Amino acid sequence: NTMKYVAAYALLALSGKTEISASDVTTFLKDLGQEPDEKTVELVIKGLKGKPFHEAVNEGLSQVSSLSLGGGGSGGAAKNDEAAKEEEPEEEEEEEDVSMGGLFSGGSSD
Repeated sequence: NTMKYVAAYALLALSGKTEISASDVTTFLKDLGQEPDEKTVELVIKGLKGKPFHEAVNEGLSQVSSLSLGGGGSGGAAKNDEAAKEEEPEEEEEEEDVSMGGLFSGGSSD
């Protein structure tokens, strides 16, 4: 899982560091009690090297937005819900008084 390596890189970049090395990421993760895999660190550095962090994030977001996450069926369900609302007359529910046992009064309920 490369997420913790990317997160370490991101935190270093957001702290103002502009030239982030594999050593920086490794040290950061070790300071957090992690045992980083040097190959994964190198892959992350290689993938992000030479790009301002905000550009890498924007590129990643555009790739994520193009993914199909299997949520395509929800549009029809929303239409069916709207149709059902139009067919049925609205029924108002009576509000019930619920005692919160002094939860919001600041005093004790004894």
